[in-house]
Amino acid sequence: MKKIAVFFGKGGSNFLNLLNRQTNYKIALGITNAQNSSALKAPSLPPILISKDHKEILNALKDLNPDLIVLAGYMRIVPEYIINEFKGRIINLHPSILPDFKGLNADRLSYEAKRSTGITIHYADVELDSGDIILQYHINPDKFESFEKYHKELKKAEHKFLPAVVEMLCG
Repeated sequence: MKKIAVFFGKGGSNFLNLLNRQTNYKIALGITNAQNSSALKAPSLPPILISKDHKEILNALKDLNPDLIVLAGYMRIVPEYIINEFKGRIINLHPSILPDFKGLNADRLSYEAKRSTGITIHYADVELDSGDIILQYHINPDKFESFEKYHKELKKAEHKFLPAVVEMLCG
């Protein structure tokens, strides 16, 4: 069984979704910089590292030596030294169709522009929101009367496709 580490943020819904869908992988470590993450209230969590210190995170990852690292809602740029240390083993979930709308607020920006809406799952590289694309799922923004309704559909897509990609890569 493959062991993975998952970086997550304030909501943590993708982390919890991956946790509930473990099949051929086991989440051996959760990492967040959000001390108030909703995910931290869930029962039966794996070990969690709450830290803003990327050197501390690097040491924990080196000790664990995960087969895969998943960036799922972690709203900080992962330093080049971590990307290089685990090259080819880090994937990122991004809320737009890359290469459009890199960085923060991509979900809202793509929705407002009415283009490049959906999700991209890709290998992380040292350049922000770049790296080889594994999967893209397009969502038609015209079907939703508000950003909030669109965002719910976006979350459904994330919760469906991220575990599928993790299972595929851990297979």
